[in-house]
Amino acid sequence: MALDLRQLEYFLRVAQRKNISLAATDLGIAQPTLTKSIKLLEEQLGVQLFERLPRGVALTPFGQTMLRHAEAVHVQMKDAGEEIAAQRSGTTGSVVIGAGPTWLRRYLPTALSGTIAAHPSVRIRVEAGFDEALFRALRRGELDLVVAEIPSAEDRQDLETMTLTSDRLGVCCRRGHPLAKRRRVTMRDLLQYPWIKPPHSTRAHRRLDAFFVASDLPPPKSVLESGSVALQLNVLRQSNALASTVSKTLETPEGKGLTMLNVPGLALSRDAGVITRKGGWLSPAASHVISELRAVCAVEARGQKSNP
Repeated sequence: MALDLRQLEYFLRVAQRKNISLAATDLGIAQPTLTKSIKLLEEQLGVQLFERLPRGVALTPFGQTMLRHAEAVHVQMKDAGEEIAAQRSGTTGSVVIGAGPTWLRRYLPTALSGTIAAHPSVRIRVEAGFDEALFRALRRGELDLVVAEIPSAEDRQDLETMTLTSDRLGVCCRRGHPLAKRRRVTMRDLLQYPWIKPPHSTRAHRRLDAFFVASDLPPPKSVLESGSVALQLNVLRQSNALASTVSKTLETPEGKGLTMLNVPGLALSRDAGVITRKGGWLSPAASHVISELRAVCAVEARGQKSNP
């Protein structure tokens, strides 16, 4: 069955706004026109896509399935339009990058500086965030690429990944911390001190809690949750709090005065790099940024090998 692209756009807007009246205003059409379009789409599919509520609408299970496919079509059409526009104008184009906290302080600034120097006509926008939110925005076509931790195999089936760095995850504290004097620290020792964690909804937060649960211990209680790594490190420097972070963090200016504890039970490595939509189009600007990121990370990797 062939579906009208305009119907899909109307459906998407209603799904996003969860209100037909608000969606109609956004689209610049009359509410009865939008209602008729949604009803016709439901009749064509033979299912109910929205549950009508006293205030607004909610997607049914059929609607959730439709939303996934409608978003994919929307992203493909957006990619096609941008690719054709770039071909027609011959310009370098623009790129919207989603970046995790580590990349905002390390790698990305140098890569963007190199891109701008070599291609001054590029237009770049950077959105900061954590993995899950960034990947959702990437799948919706709101981001062209993400630089962050590589997602697990089951979470990246619709994504392309390029590993650029590997790092060690561990527990960080100030150098004068009581635990910093110990050659080995147990998981139970870590529960005696306050913790600073990333937001509760993040993968990093859940992973840390899971390590303790797997060792038959309660998750550490956080006294502070923040998405700002700079804030976390500044509080660590001035307290006996603990935090989980990557070892390269200690090589940044914000990491001065901090140290990693030797906690065998929390030894973990992670890969990070560039994540894009599988089969998605990348503008020349995006390709330039990726090339610079690869070069920056390769230089650092060579430096680490020569200075073990």
